Order: sequence, then C-alpha cells, then structure tokens
Amino acid sequence: MKKLINYAIVLLAAISLAGCGTPKEAPIDLNGEWVIIELTGLDETVSLEGNFFQFDAEAGLFSAFLGCNNISGAYVFEDPSITFSEIARTEMECENMNSEELFCFLIEQVTSTSVTEEGFLQLKSAEEEVLITLKKVEEEVEVVVEEPTEEQVEEPVEEPTEE
Repeated sequence: MKKLINYAIVLLAAISLAGCGTPKEAPIDLNGEWVIIELTGLDETVSLEGNFFQFDAEAGLFSAFLGCNNISGAYVFEDPSITFSEIARTEMECENMNSEELFCFLIEQVTSTSVTEEGFLQLKSAEEEVLITLKKVEEEVEVVVEEPTEEQVEEPVEEPTEE
C-alpha cells in the first residue's frame, strides 16, 4: 500500500510540474511590408527615409528599396533562424548608395531574428549582433461613413410642454 501511495505522490508531482515550463512566444509573422529603422554601421547623416522591406511568406521571397535600386532574393525562416540567398538588385547609379551597399553586405550575414518589446524585428548575425532593425507597417483600415438615407432620418417629435 505504501508503494501505491508513493507512486501516486510521484505521479501527482510530475503532473503538476509539467505545467511549469516557460511559455513559448508567439511565432513572428514576417509577411507584409516593413520599414528599415536602422542598419548597423550606417553613417548617421544618411537618411533611410522612403525605404521598405517586404516579406512574401508564401513564395519565400523578399524585396527591398533603399532609395535607388530594387533589391530582392529568397529567404528561409524557421523561427528564430533565417537565411537570405539569391540576392539580386537593379544596377542604377545614384548619388548616395552607402545605405544600399551596406544593406546588401549585412543581409548576407543574417542568421537569426528576435523581436523587441516595442515590436521591432531585429535581424542578427551568428554572433547575435543586431545588423538590421525593421518596423512593421501597420495596415491602414479604411473607414467608410455612409450618409443616412431619408428613411433612416427620423423627424424629431415635439413633446407638448405643460403651461
């Protein structure tokens, strides 16, 4: 009988401890448009305004624009690991291509991802150095306000006032 009680205690302890694991974070949804917030090593005088980075999860492709050429390629994402390959770009000559050159150099070194508390996506090197920081572009929701029809408009009813 003592053995049975001991087994029951061990079983209950195992069941109660099974729920104590750390909860897994929600998977990262890469799909959609992002803006590049920061490129490690970029001169602070160079603007990243007007750039974009887009993930197409279904096709496993990405595209980017940093002010001059279109950049694209393939990616494989298995949270948190990510690799970029087949990187290609158009060949237009522009005045300042520093950010584009740096981006192409950094994207080839990316091996993993993480998300900050603020929701920024960080693309990191094998040494865990943040190379590229992205911010998801929130989809704009179009609000349509319909004008009421004559049937929907009710005439106010005047209540008799007591005199």
